[in-house]
Amino acid sequence: MEKLKDEIIKIRYMILVKKGLVEDKYESYKNMSKIVEEFDNQFIPGTVLLSEKAGYKLRIEYPVE
Repeated sequence: MEKLKDEIIKIRYMILVKKGLVEDKYESYKNMSKIVEEFDNQFIPGTVLLSEKAGYKLRIEYPVE
C-alpha cells in the first residue's frame, strides 16, 4: 500500500508541474511529498485528478469513469 501512495505522490507532482503550478521538475521525494500535501485539497480524493478549484480542462483530458 505504501508503494501505491508513493506512486500517487509522484504522479500528482508531475501533474502539478505539467499544469504550471510548480516550477521545479526535479525534487527529492521528501520535498515532492511536502509540495503535494500543500495542494492536496485541490485533488479529487483517491485520484490524481485536480478538482474544479484547479481547472476544468484537466478533468476533460483525464475523465473519471
